[in-house]
Amino acid sequence: MNRTLIRATVPALLLLLLLGFAANRPMAVARIKLAALPARDRVDVQLDNGAFTLVEEERIVPLLKSSPEIGNNAIDFSWSNTNVDKDSIQFRPISIREGDKFVAIKKVKINDKTEVDEIGVINVAYPPNENALVWEVFAARACAVKVRVSYLISNFDRYFSYRALADKEETKLSLINYMQIRNYSGENFGNSGIWAGFGEAFTKVIDNQQEIKMLLRRFDNVPVEKTFTMDWYANGALSADKPFASKILMHYKLINDAKNAMGVFPLQPGKVRIFIEDGKGGEAFLGEDVSGLVPLDGEMKIYLGEARDIVCTRTIESNVRSNVRGNLYNQEIIIKYEIENFKPKAATLRIQEHMNNLAAEYFGSLHGDVEWEKGKTTSEEIRIDIEKGGVNPILSVDLAAAPTDKDKKVEKKIVRFHFTIKNLW
Repeated sequence: MNRTLIRATVPALLLLLLLGFAANRPMAVARIKLAALPARDRVDVQLDNGAFTLVEEERIVPLLKSSPEIGNNAIDFSWSNTNVDKDSIQFRPISIREGDKFVAIKKVKINDKTEVDEIGVINVAYPPNENALVWEVFAARACAVKVRVSYLISNFDRYFSYRALADKEETKLSLINYMQIRNYSGENFGNSGIWAGFGEAFTKVIDNQQEIKMLLRRFDNVPVEKTFTMDWYANGALSADKPFASKILMHYKLINDAKNAMGVFPLQPGKVRIFIEDGKGGEAFLGEDVSGLVPLDGEMKIYLGEARDIVCTRTIESNVRSNVRGNLYNQEIIIKYEIENFKPKAATLRIQEHMNNLAAEYFGSLHGDVEWEKGKTTSEEIRIDIEKGGVNPILSVDLAAAPTDKDKKVEKKIVRFHFTIKNLW
């Protein structure tokens, strides 16, 4: 008994259609035909997973009518030199050709009593020692069927990058989001629908060992806030000459929402190259940073480097321990900040404090997060925000611009943060 073999070259993925006997009958070995399977009708590539890429393709496959004499159709899916996750491969008949169009698969009766789909997958087998699998497919009649094959492959990935251009006043910027696709899967993909897992899909030809960089989205006139942050426990002393001053880090802060000319999709992690207009029609390079995932309504912070024109000296002015009862104590602390702004513009300095670190430094071992309260002598100029949890307050202090008259000295602003860390033991 003969069987028909139809071979498709994908190049590393081979989709073979052959007709064999049912599972309970012996397979014949003779082959009477070898022909190329029709090309893919459609290919979609989904890139929302960092480890694997989902490929879904559609083909039109001829099937012979199943019968007790010749059995069911067998479709052989094999691959080499391509990293396919064999447990992810799925085969689904979706429609049957009727004239010049495709119609839904209908129910039919077998032996006038059992109702089944006129096209259906009976089982799947994995040939030993092969990168292949075989689906046994029932066909109630000879027909051309549109089938959908999906699978996961590796070494087909994408990464994201950004280009930020701030205006001269550093109040707005343009943010350009790029996506680069790299195909080293061993498989050529023709005109394929590409979806990053968010935003709109687009069409590209992506061959094996090819890299393509494309514009994903451009955001113009995005409001930006330039921030200056001092964090003693994160950055330590500025230098040996200034042991009580700490580094002040600069960032651009953007909000990923519609109000701020963004908010289309979550911004993926990626490298950010930052530029600024020089006021003469050109651009100056400020530096690079790596941004993490920025969800919708989330905050994107782009690191710009260290500020050299704002100096803040931090000293512990008072540190008093008082007994509450037994081995329970309160630690009352006053921190003095002396701040100088040499910038020609007014600025706001954000001072990050860490209550757990302070308690550990001036009391000793801790038992979880500490409890604290602000003291009465805290300077009125300090605004306290809780952005990173209750034990990590951020103190904001507004600073006047440096005097334009070079003969005048920069004003030194002195503020104090008074607080009590309670119930230490």
